[in-house]
Amino acid sequence: MIKRTKYTEEFKRKIGLELLSGITTAGEISKRESISATTLYKWRDMVEGISVTPDEREIIEMRKRLKELEETVSDQALQIHILKKTQKIMEQLKRQERLSGSISPLTLESKKAVKY
Repeated sequence: MIKRTKYTEEFKRKIGLELLSGITTAGEISKRESISATTLYKWRDMVEGISVTPDEREIIEMRKRLKELEETVSDQALQIHILKKTQKIMEQLKRQERLSGSISPLTLESKKAVKY
């Protein structure tokens, strides 16, 4: 037996606007709200023809901006992580080079001079 839930028009409108704005995907909303994607698309289509209030438009724009900023922060966090890893590897290589005495043209010249 299928469990049917009644949703308020306000809730349908809110979810339809969220999907319409592109802030989140139907899959994400479907998982979060336990509502089928087909139902979400019907709600989106229902909202498309309705005019949006200035407050709703502002909320949609703010959510879009928030998502963009979250993506920027995550990109920067990844770059910082990569830079720290690279720095750590470079420090290890320098330490190994100091301990092993790398073979460079200058090192070879100084060893030749000492032997003669």
